[in-house]
Amino acid sequence: MENQLYIGLSRQMALRRQLDVVANNIANMNTAGFRGERTLFETAMEAGGRKPTDRIAFTIDRSTYTDLRSGSFSATGNPYDVALDGDGFLAVQTPDGVRYTRDGRMRRDADGQLVTANGHPVLDDGRRPITINSDTSTVSIAADGLVSADGNVVARLGLSRFDNPQALTQTGDLLFEAGNGVEPRPAPDTRLVQGKIEQSNVQGIAEIGRMMDLTRDYQAVTRMVDDGQDLLRTAINRLGKSQ
Repeated sequence: MENQLYIGLSRQMALRRQLDVVANNIANMNTAGFRGERTLFETAMEAGGRKPTDRIAFTIDRSTYTDLRSGSFSATGNPYDVALDGDGFLAVQTPDGVRYTRDGRMRRDADGQLVTANGHPVLDDGRRPITINSDTSTVSIAADGLVSADGNVVARLGLSRFDNPQALTQTGDLLFEAGNGVEPRPAPDTRLVQGKIEQSNVQGIAEIGRMMDLTRDYQAVTRMVDDGQDLLRTAINRLGKSQ
């Protein structure tokens, strides 16, 4: 009877984790450059019952991974915006070091630097900030990342790719961190589309359906746990009265 409660509890914890991940995906379904997350679970078989061959299965929340599939493009008309067509990332400078993003919403700040929507300087292919003069009237960003101001080349956006992008860690603000041993490489196959941004790759209808399924599963497991507790309580009361 206790095994039923332990199994139910492990399943509840896994479902709760899934619900948190799906809820975060839904909350960011309209966030440019957002990458949805998925959860990985595995089953642990443990001894249970009276016989040595009896086994019970526990659900273990193993890890969370990022869905790196591309999202659709949306036109903005902003010449500083770019959508990344390919597996590359933009390199940006943060107070914690260089980070990588698919969020191509950019602007020129008060100092003339090209920055992200969150104010992080966007880096060129030499890991240097990009500055655009205040009197510039026309900015052009070519498919290969060349940034031109009034026809004069200013810099080339630093585009990076990773052999194992799942090794990247999301750190908030739509940024990814490359940990130890994760080296960025040039991304010559990634093309930039000026005046557009990449939308979230979260499919809203699918995520809402997944949320409903998880909620039903959670409720079913909760009923199972409650029934198990009722049976245990009844057994204890009967044993107490028989003495």
